[in-house]
Amino acid sequence: MHDHFFRQLLRGTLPLLVWATHFTFCYLLAAAQCTPASMRTEGPDRMLLGAATAAALGLCLWLAWRERAILRPGAGAAAGLLDWAAALSALLALVGITWTGLPLLLAGGCA
Repeated sequence: MHDHFFRQLLRGTLPLLVWATHFTFCYLLAAAQCTPASMRTEGPDRMLLGAATAAALGLCLWLAWRERAILRPGAGAAAGLLDWAAALSALLALVGITWTGLPLLLAGGCA
């Protein structure tokens, strides 16, 4: 009767939580550094945004690497819904973090 529901739920959704955390951190930092009270002429801190993006990508790559077993030939039949959800959410989070981080790193300024 110990199916560890919350552990399985976290396994399937952790990459998406990493993406949401990255998104929130990056856009709050950009908004905070572009307010009139703390206006930075060169825009948001690119080093900090780059480090946050690299850390989030690294974590999602590690999570995708953990779920690589379903990509082996013949493993598709044995893989359950949780295995597919964990692997595909890791790939989706990688795309989402890249999509979110790229415009922030290319921003030229706050104006």
